[in-house]
Amino acid sequence: MISIIFLLFGLIQSQDDNIINDINDDKQDRKDLMQEWEVMMQDFVPDDMIAFELKQGNMEILEEGIHHPTTIRGAYFISMTTKEKINFLIKDPKGNIISSKAAKKEAVFSVNITEPGDYQFLFDNERGSSDQMVTFALDIHNATYEHIKHHDLDPLMKQIQHLQNGVNDIMFETKFSQQRRESGYESMQITNQRLLYFTIFETLIIISVSVWQVYYIKSIIDNRRLI
Repeated sequence: MISIIFLLFGLIQSQDDNIINDINDDKQDRKDLMQEWEVMMQDFVPDDMIAFELKQGNMEILEEGIHHPTTIRGAYFISMTTKEKINFLIKDPKGNIISSKAAKKEAVFSVNITEPGDYQFLFDNERGSSDQMVTFALDIHNATYEHIKHHDLDPLMKQIQHLQNGVNDIMFETKFSQQRRESGYESMQITNQRLLYFTIFETLIIISVSVWQVYYIKSIIDNRRLI
């Protein structure tokens, strides 16, 4: 009986440790992401933003044709309510990996492109145990085109364009942040619910052990009285 109780306590403690470790890992990943965002994603306005389902055990490949030397920036995230993580790769036209993110729920990237051609963005869920909903945003900065526009536009048009870019930037950051907050809130609710269940279970085990100890001690005392 005692060995079973200790086994149950061990299992409960192990589950609690796993939950706490998951929470700490998510917090650290989010902190690292925010630092990368501050460094790489200033004035980020995506050309494309899509959401798609990444099936369990599958890999999804998106292609983008890039025709001039430029810089591509982007971000992706999956639901924060899941324990699962996915891998992300970018391949150049020759099939070489030029950027990768291993086992991340969310990540940002910034890559300098020097060779024109078709670039692949790979989302890998081959080792996952469930389907994932992926949100992906991509910005392809055309340096030549931007340079021409900058010199050709009059001051008023430049101001209008600057305001438009600012509004688009705010709209995207608001939408992206809202989706991440909603996912984080759902994750927090599920984690708190799991902790509550484990706490109730631990309490019931402690009460059961206490009752059993009282009964055991009482039976010993009664037996001594009979002797």
